Amino acid sequence: MIAVIQSKREFMSSPDTLPQNLSHLWSNMTVDRYAQFAKTMGSKVVKQNDVWWKRGHLFCYKPLLPFKKYDIGKVGEAFSKFDVCQYGVHPGQAHNSYLNFIVFEDLCQYEIRKMRKSSQRNLKTAMNKDVVVRRLVDEKEFCAKAYNVYLSFYQRSKYGFRADRTQKSGFVRWSSALFQFPELVVLGAFSGQKLVSFEIGCLLDNTIVLNTSVHSDIGLRLRAPDLLLHYWRLSARESGRIRAIYDGALADRPGVNEFKIHRGGRAVALPAFLQINPVLLWLIRKMSASLYKRLRGLGPDEIASTRRSQNANNDCGKSLD
Repeated sequence: MIAVIQSKREFMSSPDTLPQNLSHLWSNMTVDRYAQFAKTMGSKVVKQNDVWWKRGHLFCYKPLLPFKKYDIGKVGEAFSKFDVCQYGVHPGQAHNSYLNFIVFEDLCQYEIRKMRKSSQRNLKTAMNKDVVVRRLVDEKEFCAKAYNVYLSFYQRSKYGFRADRTQKSGFVRWSSALFQFPELVVLGAFSGQKLVSFEIGCLLDNTIVLNTSVHSDIGLRLRAPDLLLHYWRLSARESGRIRAIYDGALADRPGVNEFKIHRGGRAVALPAFLQINPVLLWLIRKMSASLYKRLRGLGPDEIASTRRSQNANNDCGKSLD
C-alpha cells in the first residue's frame, strides 16, 4: 500500500501546501526505541549513565543523538580512562574539539520563495519530469522496488556499511528489519511506476533525524533529492512542533555538504569534549593527520571560512547544484 503525497498539478498550484493525507505524518520515537532501531540496523550501541552511545571509528563512542548537549560532569564518569568518547557540552563547559553536522532550522518559516532561485528551479525540474513523492508503508512494495535503487547507489558510492544489502537476500533481511519500526517515515520518489530514490527519517522529541538517503543515478538526474528535501521541510513546518531536521555529520565528500548548505542547511560546530588517552592522541596526530583532524573537528571560524570559499566558487560560475 502506498500513500500518494501530491500530483504534479497540485504541486504547481500550491507548492507550499501539504496534502491532507500527510497531516499526521509523524509519530514520536523514544530514544530507547531509536537505540533498538540502530542496533537492529547493525550499529554498536550501549547505554551508559542514561545516555545511549554509538561506537564508530577508532572505537570512539559518540552519543546516539550527537546534536544534543551533555553535562561534562555526569557524562565523563560513564567511561574509563582507556575508552575514547566524544560528546557535545553545555555552553561554558570545557571543550577540546568540535562535532560537525548539518541541520535545517527555522522550519516554521519555510517557503519555496525564500529559497535560492537555483533550488526553486530544481524543484520545478523534478515536477516537470513528473517525479512524484509517496510514502512507502508496505514492506513488500518497498523491497520489490527499492533494491535496484540501492544497487545504483552502491555502484556509484561504494558505501561500505551493511554491504550485504547488495545481495537480494541481504536487502530482504534489511527491509524486514526496517519495517519492524512503524515510527519510521519512508519517502520514495517515483518516475511513473519506477522508484528512483528513497529516504528514511524519524522524529525524536522535536527533531527529525534523517537516517538514510539512497538515490539512483536516474533519481539524481531527475532532481529527486530536492523534491524529497522539500517534503521533509514542509511536513515539519505543518506539524507545528518540529524545530529542526538533523541531516547527519559533515561528509567526507564536499559535494554532499554543499548540496545541503546551498539549500538552506546550516553547518554546525558544536563545542565537544574528546576523552582520549593522551598517548593515543599523540600517536594519532603523528601517524594520521586526517584522522586527527576528524577527531578535532572544524571550529566556527573554519566552517565560516569554508562557506565563504564555497560562495566564492559559486559566484565564479561553479554551480553547487
